[in-house]
Amino acid sequence: MRLVTLSLLFLCSPLAAAPAWQWLEYPSTGDKPNSKVWQSTSREWTPPGDLGWKNQDYTVLVMLAGSFQWSGGQDALLERIGRISSLTSVKYWTVTEQRWTQLFVESHALQSADKSARRNDFLLQELKSGKPLLFYQRENRGISEGVYRMRVSSKPGRIVVTTENVNPLKAFLVSLIGSGEFQNSYIIEQRSDTEWRYYSTLRAGRGAYSLIIGGHDSSFINRAAALFRHVSGKATDSEPPLVIK
Repeated sequence: MRLVTLSLLFLCSPLAAAPAWQWLEYPSTGDKPNSKVWQSTSREWTPPGDLGWKNQDYTVLVMLAGSFQWSGGQDALLERIGRISSLTSVKYWTVTEQRWTQLFVESHALQSADKSARRNDFLLQELKSGKPLLFYQRENRGISEGVYRMRVSSKPGRIVVTTENVNPLKAFLVSLIGSGEFQNSYIIEQRSDTEWRYYSTLRAGRGAYSLIIGGHDSSFINRAAALFRHVSGKATDSEPPLVIK
């Protein structure tokens, strides 16, 4: 009798509420990701503690929540994340040109903060160590060219990845985003043997040059979707874009 009562209580209990920092719901596996962009005047946001982000102000905040099937195990996911050089194969939909195009024209791991100190992709043991790792990337356009610091936290069923720019991001020698003010993260959680959830957050700090950062919601969303597809093992140009025009 007691077992039946406990079962009924469990079935009737409300689902645990999403944490306050999480503004999007996860879609069902196979459905398109949920995504949205917020400007600095929209609402206050406090990042989750395990990201290690001290600042919460933002000029632009981009979130994407997705679910995907993955049967390769957690180590294979980590190895995929560590293959920094493979980012040059990622494609996204540009609403300006109405076509799929390369997102990163250059991407490689670094031995130091010198962008010329190239090395091979990160090893699984390095990712599991939790030590900060450095890499360089340059987009096909925009202001994100620079050296980035990546931190990976991994425990069974959960991976947290954060990146932030080491040096100021510039255009024509003008500093547009200060050091540590362009941050990206994704939290990957296992739901079953083959089902995983993915939640990404991109933050451009309050000091970011709003004339460059603002007004590009479609581009931010399609870029976030491309990275989600890449991490989840999908061809990045195999699905309809989240934003077509």
